[in-house]
Amino acid sequence: MDKKKILILGGTFHMVNVVETAKRMGYYTIVTDNMAGSPAKKIADQSYDISTADIQKLAEIGRKEQVDGVFTAFDDINTWHAVTLCKTLHLPFYATPAQLEVTSHKDRFKDYCRTFGVPVIEEYECDPAQDLELPPVEFPVIVKPVDSYASKGITVCYREEELTKGVEKAVGESKSGKVILERFVDSEIGVQAFYTARDGHLVLTAVTDRFTHKQSKEHPPLPVAMLFPSQHQQKYIEEVDPAVRDMIRNIGITNGLVFIQTLYDGGKIYVYEMGFRFSGEQHYHIIEKQTGVHLLEMMLDFSVGKDTAKHPIEQFDGAPMPHPSANLPILLGPGRIADIRGLEEVKAMPEVVSCVINRSEGETIERTGSYSQMFGRFNVVAESQQALLETIEQIYRTLHIRSEDGSDMIMARFQPAKVKIP
Repeated sequence: MDKKKILILGGTFHMVNVVETAKRMGYYTIVTDNMAGSPAKKIADQSYDISTADIQKLAEIGRKEQVDGVFTAFDDINTWHAVTLCKTLHLPFYATPAQLEVTSHKDRFKDYCRTFGVPVIEEYECDPAQDLELPPVEFPVIVKPVDSYASKGITVCYREEELTKGVEKAVGESKSGKVILERFVDSEIGVQAFYTARDGHLVLTAVTDRFTHKQSKEHPPLPVAMLFPSQHQQKYIEEVDPAVRDMIRNIGITNGLVFIQTLYDGGKIYVYEMGFRFSGEQHYHIIEKQTGVHLLEMMLDFSVGKDTAKHPIEQFDGAPMPHPSANLPILLGPGRIADIRGLEEVKAMPEVVSCVINRSEGETIERTGSYSQMFGRFNVVAESQQALLETIEQIYRTLHIRSEDGSDMIMARFQPAKVKIP
């Protein structure tokens, strides 16, 4: 067989498009995780029911199968596993352990931000392992594990007793037992920036407004829509982008995808988190529509050591966005999904360029305040902002998700009417 082989870590619904894309490019795909019959395994050329954390066994498979590369995309845990596995197999990987130490730990990342003048939200010193008492704070505050993901272990606190419980919850979700305590910004909108590094070229590929919904006072806000381009794009480029670029370069990032999450409060942008991986929005579908460059294909080529010069993303710096676009998450309230209608009709809409569906009929949704309440996401690209907003409304009119008692399970809907059309 002359096909290059890629060992793909993780078989979730998000990874299905990774396998599809790799196969379309002519790669031989091998998917592994500890879930028998996981979605991406069903379409892969080959699969193994071996945990992505079992580096020794995966290294044995890699040698036996003579894989040319290792790939993962959407979560921090498997990114760490991929780094270790690639080092063991002497294969290329876009990230190093030192870089992930900075980008995946909220406290270390904020220290880096301060060093390079990147604006961050104020925080309180809090070390549950050493301090007998919690620090005096001005409520409300938000408590987060320093090393969690998908909004796990996060609590918004308004009183002292809530803070104590919130810290305990965050410690329980943290591998290191550390938490970060910040002033809570009660805003329905944030700004998210996407960067791409290719062979040392660093490009701002997109800036988006991230609209959120907070289902209860203690739960963190969850996204209900991301609109490209951001109404604050120029402000971000002028006030935040130069410092962020300096920081990314100093971390030593020369290849890979970066996303920067920020809060928007009182006319100011505050950076609070960074991801050094593909984001769950699968925004590369939108970027391809805007630029013609397929970022997933670029990184798949990189994983097997191919030259990535045929993916000229450096020509599209400054977040060009000729076609208004959106990522539309569908958040669900608690209950058991009894009936899903209109999904195929939504997928068939010409403006819907991709989607990831995480939930199906028969599954039970619990109120966790995390991304586990997300039914799925739709990427939408339109010819005008008016057409984009009309498509979003059409999706809501078409998609129906009901519980066993017939109740509507869609927890929150973005209100297109609130957006000003230029």
